[in-house]
This record gives sequence, structure tokens and C-alpha cells, in this order.
Amino acid sequence: MKRLPFTNQNSFVAEKHFVKWAKAVKKRNLIVIVFIVAFSVVLVLCGFYLLYDLYRPRTFYDTGISDEEYIEIASQTLEAQKFLEKYPNTTTFVERSGRLAVDYRVNTDDSYIRLRVFINPKKNEPSEMFLEINGTYIRKNIIEHLQT
Repeated sequence: MKRLPFTNQNSFVAEKHFVKWAKAVKKRNLIVIVFIVAFSVVLVLCGFYLLYDLYRPRTFYDTGISDEEYIEIASQTLEAQKFLEKYPNTTTFVERSGRLAVDYRVNTDDSYIRLRVFINPKKNEPSEMFLEINGTYIRKNIIEHLQT
């Protein structure tokens, strides 16, 4: 009968190394599993944030300045002062859908007149304006038209 090369002592040392190796593999596998789970959680959270960012309501001109402040900025123009002087019952509102603008509008039974003052959102100052009378746009000499 052939004798195995391992003696009891060698068998004990080999088993000890195997147990150490098995513990190291288990520890490494546990670290890999924890890393994969943590990475998956981070990916899911990023996905939720991207969905939130995609569907959240947003306005391009959300500058942190209130409508009242924009109305005050537009009211400092000479054209707006003349318009308010001539038409004291004006409806005033801020329009943020296209370009940032303040509208002064007066409606009568069959006509309307509107002064639109565009605001530069970077400088928060009036940039240009026009007067609209029943669909006719006036861009120059607005004050002259308001005085007639």
C-alpha cells in the first residue's frame, strides 16, 4: 500500500491554510456584494433624480425676482409712466412664457391697447418695448402716440 505524502501534521497545516483561504474568499465576496449593492443604490437614486429633473416644472426666467419688482422696473420708463397717466385703469402683469416682459393693457368694449416692456433678465432693466393698438404694432415714437 502506498503511503500518502501528507502526514497528520501536513494535513492539519493544509486544512488551516484552506480555512484562512475560505475566510478570505468569503470576506472578498462580501466586499464585492456590498460594493455592487451600494453602486446599484446610487444608480437608482441618480435615475430618480434625472426623472425628477426631467418632469419638474421650470421657467426659463426664474430669476428670483418677483413680478412686483419687474413691474416696478418697467414702471420707471417714461413710456410706462405716460401710459399709466393716460390710462389709470390699466391691467398690469408679467409675461414669462416667451421673452420676459411686463404688459400694461386696457380693454374697452371693442378695442384694446397694450404697452409691452421687455426686461433684460441678466441686467434687470428695460431693453425694448412696443405699443399695440388693436393688433397694430408701434415700435417708434411711442410717447407721441400716447399723447394723441
